Amino acid sequence: MLTRRRTLQHHSKGPNIHTGGLLGKSESSEDKATGGKAAGGQHGKVLMLTASSGGSAFQSIPGLKEMVYENRMTYAQKWGYEFMWANITSYDFGAKTYWNKIPILQDAFHRFPDVDWVWWLDLDIIIMNQSLDLQTHVLSNEAMLRSLDVDGIIYTANHRPTEMKTATSFDPDKINMLIANGGWGMNVGSFLLRRSYWTDWLLEMWADPLATKQDWVFPENDGWTHLYRHHKIVRDATGPTKQRVLNSYHPKNPNGAHWEQGDLLVHFAGCGGKPICKDYWHEMWELREKAPVPESVVKELANGTAKIETFEKGQST
Repeated sequence: MLTRRRTLQHHSKGPNIHTGGLLGKSESSEDKATGGKAAGGQHGKVLMLTASSGGSAFQSIPGLKEMVYENRMTYAQKWGYEFMWANITSYDFGAKTYWNKIPILQDAFHRFPDVDWVWWLDLDIIIMNQSLDLQTHVLSNEAMLRSLDVDGIIYTANHRPTEMKTATSFDPDKINMLIANGGWGMNVGSFLLRRSYWTDWLLEMWADPLATKQDWVFPENDGWTHLYRHHKIVRDATGPTKQRVLNSYHPKNPNGAHWEQGDLLVHFAGCGGKPICKDYWHEMWELREKAPVPESVVKELANGTAKIETFEKGQST
């Protein structure tokens, strides 16, 4: 179903080693991606990843995709990160479209063999703080320990506390996924995955047919929650952060912590296609940090060459 184009590299250590594996690095030039280069043309250690296709109700906001492209690329070039915007429907594997983010993640690790972390960002997210880089914010060991939600209550997607809590201590070197924990559960609209055997395994299990065929309300999100709740190997390599570290919600979201000045991003989860979402979006857009937009990005948006939804399954870009 979710095929790979890598050869397994054998290591003597267990699945929490964050090098090698089916998502391992390759020196093959044909594996190199050709779009979304960071400043100076070098591959960064982080890939920012967004996916969309066509025109959902939320995408009816005029100029939305152009704003998102400007927002992502300005941040990526400021900090030397890569950016990939995938056409989500082209990655269809027979499940509901929500699940397509999983083969997209697999493809992203393959296309960008030099990145260590992939940061998934749903389309309905604005990076609000351009001055906050991921290394000092959450990826260094010190920042990670500062950001993790230790012994925190885990909620369901309908804001009900469960009997589970996050771990009472963490080892940053064994964490392969960072995802915000909050009043709406662990939302997969914004999360970071580290290249590792564990990540390779997780992506395969996440898209298991037994999961993709379930009639869940939040399909791929409920699939992730199921894995976290029922598999210790998932919990052991997952770092649930305090919510506003990676996933602040827009002020009208009834569940979870709302965006505050200085937060990395704002996520419009739950807004969907409501007419008022347009007003919410523009209100937050005006509150974002007004960082200088790179000239190359301005030109791409002006002449129609911006790489919006250009990455497709099985095609080089």
